[in-house]
Amino acid sequence: MYRKLDTATLKNGAAMEIGVILAPDPDYNDQIRPFLSHKGDPYSHHLDLCVAGEMDDLETYFYVGITDGEIITNIMTVEHDGCGILGHVYTKPESRRLGACGAVMPLQMEDFRRRGGKALYLGTGFDSAPYHIYKRNGFLSVLPRVGMMSYFASDDFAETQFAPRPASARAMRWGDWGPLTTATGIVHGDWLRSVALRMFGPTNFEGGFISLKRRLDNNDGIDARILVADDGARVGFATLVPDPIWQPVHILDVFCHPNFWDQSAKLIDALHPGDKRLRIHADADSRAKIAAMTAAGFREVARLPKSVRRRLNPDWQRGEDTMFDDTAYRTDDLDLVILER
Repeated sequence: MYRKLDTATLKNGAAMEIGVILAPDPDYNDQIRPFLSHKGDPYSHHLDLCVAGEMDDLETYFYVGITDGEIITNIMTVEHDGCGILGHVYTKPESRRLGACGAVMPLQMEDFRRRGGKALYLGTGFDSAPYHIYKRNGFLSVLPRVGMMSYFASDDFAETQFAPRPASARAMRWGDWGPLTTATGIVHGDWLRSVALRMFGPTNFEGGFISLKRRLDNNDGIDARILVADDGARVGFATLVPDPIWQPVHILDVFCHPNFWDQSAKLIDALHPGDKRLRIHADADSRAKIAAMTAAGFREVARLPKSVRRRLNPDWQRGEDTMFDDTAYRTDDLDLVILER
């Protein structure tokens, strides 16, 4: 479905129509997919599926600028339940420096808010020209001097999104992509978040989620469950994968927002591990995680001193503009705690 949003005049005097495509759209599939053909793996996997209409409850929006019937610029968002990821910002080389993207993005953000959008994440080069376009449209760095950025439609988003309440575990769906990034992107909480996915500290799950979901869809030896609050907020997830070296062992990674560790056992139960030998890794400061896993029947079998390097001041709080606030960083070498069941 295509909706026209507005028109703009480019710096060369050309008229550009600005609109949004909700994929799949048979009238635009043959334009949008070739327009983004430079996107490699894993992103091409999502693009192929979205134009084919194989995305369950994920909404993929392409905000485009069109001149003479051809797309010249694009901003994509993938969303569900008002939470999403912004990416694939691209303008044809011959149409750059004409103000095309700068004309599209304010309308894209306005439309996101109008549709009830709550949060968006993106990744770009820190302090680059695109970085400052995003900053002008309300995005801030998640941490100083990094290109991972977030936008919240309201100041109380995190407080509301992660308020303690009942949650349940289920299988992972494409629609979890954006909402789960609101959890993996939190600044505080556990530093060591996933061994299998190499997730440390605040993480943009843009590419990692696609790779994980494709492995799940291909039955590629991995399983996963997501913890969903009773109103749909994604507040944690777990993956189970055979250890590539010690074959009898399965690596279990569990990550939750701090307010939901008391319900993390639901993730493990939903994976139905049976009598598999499970191994969990945690940094020693993840006390709530260790306590929850102990209550779920795990016991500490090893502790490797100072084996996890945390590069974050746990007392730091993000302000309105903290691009260069180096007080966010402090190096702590934490013990790695290994638990098994």
